[in-house]
Amino acid sequence: MMPSLFIAHGAPLLAIEDNSYTQALNNLPNLLPRRPRAIVMFSAHWESFTQEVGVMETFPTIHDFGGFPQELYEIQYPAKGDQEIAEETVALLQAAGVPVSLNQSRGLDHGHWVVLRKVYPDADVPVVSLSVNPNLTVEQQYTIGKALSPLRAKDVLIIGSGSTIHNFSYLDMRETSGGAFEWSLQFEEWLKETLTDWNVTDLAQYRALAPHAEKAVPAYGSEHFVPLIYAMGAADDERTAKRLHMSFRYGSLSHTIWQFGQAE
Repeated sequence: MMPSLFIAHGAPLLAIEDNSYTQALNNLPNLLPRRPRAIVMFSAHWESFTQEVGVMETFPTIHDFGGFPQELYEIQYPAKGDQEIAEETVALLQAAGVPVSLNQSRGLDHGHWVVLRKVYPDADVPVVSLSVNPNLTVEQQYTIGKALSPLRAKDVLIIGSGSTIHNFSYLDMRETSGGAFEWSLQFEEWLKETLTDWNVTDLAQYRALAPHAEKAVPAYGSEHFVPLIYAMGAADDERTAKRLHMSFRYGSLSHTIWQFGQAE
């Protein structure tokens, strides 16, 4: 069985940087049991009230950011789609009672390609893109991930791309050494305990129970947190969680990699 993964996509600059986090991303293929047939990937930067499943013959690269070096805007990640896996994804969601539609026009945003070009730089693994809905409850988001669990038995790698801590109000742009605010560490350690215990009940109440949740996941910015829940739900049949990496940028922007399900 393929595990499912949550991967923080951080700032777009990660696409052209070499640091401990990008090195961890480069190494991810070595931790998987085999090369995936396809990647089914939720991105925090594609929000939709109805679950959407994206497929194209070749995805265009969306540069959905501003004010960065020109080099970033020149990057292309021409991943192929996988029509069969996209249609199976739609069927699994429909069977779980999830309203879903197929999208055949949207490219890959930086939540997709910043991560993917570090893990599979040759864009040679087909991709199926998925939207996120931060207006759903944690239980509903978990159910969507759970519905896709059968794909893992077909060598499909399910990835949620977002950030466990994502709040521009608490970024210290002077902090480049990798140091972290104490409140950021406290939130991440609560999350580690909750996920490794597979405590979905407490996770569903993270806003009330997690220390500094209002800073880590602001009410207007939960779209970056919810890909974690989709990825976790996709491993409901195994219920094992392991944090593979954690580092920080700007004091609070967390770079975390979570593996759900035990890779063989």
